[in-house]
Amino acid sequence: MMNQVAEFMKKIKRRLHIGHADRSVSKSKLLASNKRTLKRLPNEVIRQVSSDCAAVAMIYRSELDYISRCILDSTTIETGGQLFGFWTSTGIPVVLYAIGPGPLANHQVTFFNQDVDYLLNVGTALLQRYGLQHIGEWHSHHQLGLAHPSGHDASNMQMVVNQKHLGKFLLCIGNCDAHASTLNAFNFMEGEQSYQQASWMIKEMDSPYRRLVDYELRNILVHPRCMAPNMIGLKILEEDKPLFRHNYWLCDKQNNLALKKIVDFLCQFADNKGCEVKLDTLGYVHLFVNKSGESKEEIFFPVGFPHEAPEVKRQSGVCVTEEWNYCGDIYQAFVQFYCGCLPSPPQKDEILWNEEIF
Repeated sequence: MMNQVAEFMKKIKRRLHIGHADRSVSKSKLLASNKRTLKRLPNEVIRQVSSDCAAVAMIYRSELDYISRCILDSTTIETGGQLFGFWTSTGIPVVLYAIGPGPLANHQVTFFNQDVDYLLNVGTALLQRYGLQHIGEWHSHHQLGLAHPSGHDASNMQMVVNQKHLGKFLLCIGNCDAHASTLNAFNFMEGEQSYQQASWMIKEMDSPYRRLVDYELRNILVHPRCMAPNMIGLKILEEDKPLFRHNYWLCDKQNNLALKKIVDFLCQFADNKGCEVKLDTLGYVHLFVNKSGESKEEIFFPVGFPHEAPEVKRQSGVCVTEEWNYCGDIYQAFVQFYCGCLPSPPQKDEILWNEEIF
């Protein structure tokens, strides 16, 4: 299990540079910034993007977060929206602004239809006022477990690209559980028989259009109710920088053994049906413990761990609180903490008392 996790951790590498974009950034500065980013692509990726259908898609953190909020608004039915930006000369889509479902969108368990009037109104304004092109769409398969386009998705998208002579189009598929979401990117090209899955190149800042458009189009835009994005498990373009944030507990290789022992410990419980280790896009670790009855329990290790307690969240969304006593041994502190979080078994006197009632 941990070998797979370690391999997963090694593969997903990216540079963390948190910041906020100036709303007044000109298009020329924006293009220059993206051009500098693209120059840093590994040679293997440069060869891939030199073809017509790129294996890379660029997106700003603010737009990933926005899509995550939309997905978490609808965890049991499909939802979706559109993506606006431009295509580079090497065939890479750059997502500068994302929208979600309109007020009259049709959400069902196995399909989603956008509110056409909403799309036309917003899309026209984005093109005419800001020069943002409609470059793609996204929709969620919520908890259906399908992380790629369905057969219907793929055939329908390819037909539209061919018939409308779009050249290229980006389709993103989201998934979620009760607490977190993910998003996979797929590039379609006119005349091709298959699509190309793309790795995300994430610009760790707000899109220069997000706040500006939100304000100027506030009378027509519809925003998600969920205010807490949680995007995990993204396929991210490999880079040469460390995976974890500076001073995160897993930067110390010795603590990887502690994580392995914690996962093994969680798998020992009869009620636990396995434990998945996932990384969010900020490099923080989440454990998803599969419980009986198809429920899940999420354990999150924050930036202050192990001096700060891990967070345990039940399927119901309730966060469990328990005293955290760390004295240098991460594993022992976690075992004591987690056992304290478990529901207390009935005492012998309580069992006898209940038997007497019947």
